[in-house]
Parts: sequence; C-alpha cells; structure tokens
Amino acid sequence: MIVLKKIYFVFTFFLLLLVLNSCDFQRKSEIDLIFEKTKKIEILAYLDRNQWEVEDNPDYYDLKYIENNNIKIKEKYLKNRIILNSLQIDNLKKGLYENCESFSIFEIAKCYNPRHSIIFYNEKNEIFGYIEICFECNRTKSSTNLNFISECALSQEVLFKEFGITYFNE
Repeated sequence: MIVLKKIYFVFTFFLLLLVLNSCDFQRKSEIDLIFEKTKKIEILAYLDRNQWEVEDNPDYYDLKYIENNNIKIKEKYLKNRIILNSLQIDNLKKGLYENCESFSIFEIAKCYNPRHSIIFYNEKNEIFGYIEICFECNRTKSSTNLNFISECALSQEVLFKEFGITYFNE
C-alpha cells in the first residue's frame, strides 16, 4: 500500500510538471505566432494622457490615438518614437518569453497614467495589435489578440531604455 502511494505521488508530480510545462509551451507558441505575423514594431513614449487637451483625448479610458491604421498623437505629446530593428525585435520577444514567466505584479494602483505603447505591424504595414503600458501603476491595456502577453510588457522597462526610450515618469 505504501509503495502504491509513492507511485501515485510520483505520477501526480510528473503529471503536474507536464501540465505546467505545456502551459508555458502554449504561451511561447502564441508569442511565436504573434512575432511571425510581425514585420515592424514601434515603441511610443508620450505625455500621460490625462495631460492631453480634452479635444485630443475625449475619452481618457478609451484608446483613441490609433485610428484607421494610423497613430494620431500630436507632436507636442510625443516624447520618443522608435522603430525596432530586427535584433531589438528579437530581444523584445526574448524578454516577453523569459520575463513573463518570472514576473509578478506586487502592487497595482488604481490610477492609469500610461506613457508607453508597443505597436505591432504586419507585412502590409497595418497595425494588428498594441499594448499600452503604465509602468507607474503596473497596468496595461491591449488589443484583444495581445491580452495574453500584455502584463508581460510591464517587465520591459529596462529593455525600453536599452532601445533608446528616454521618457518615463517625468
């Protein structure tokens, strides 16, 4: 009877390990699919949207600056705008893989003062997804197809700095 319990315990442990690894594999597969579609990534840094004039941001909680496949942020709000090269895209993908597994949010604030966005483009140079990030309060908003990695983007602040983004919590 004791031997059967040990066998059951070992079997359960390995089954649990297999399930956890398959979830990780599935997330990596989903990230791979997104990055296979991606031909260009742009990172934007801008003034917190509550500092924009009302006519430029009529509904603060609704992302309105992506419209008809265009980014509509006035230059007076835009602080940094970079297009990632292929090495940077690979580093972002790697960062989403690695940091998402170990990243955990300790505190989420009720504020939402986003200052950064990652914009994903396909081969036709059309926007097919975005992640808007508030590093200050640990919250994100994203297109539906990127919900599964949106919180992983919260761990990319150091990488953004390496890419040349200089505007953060000013």
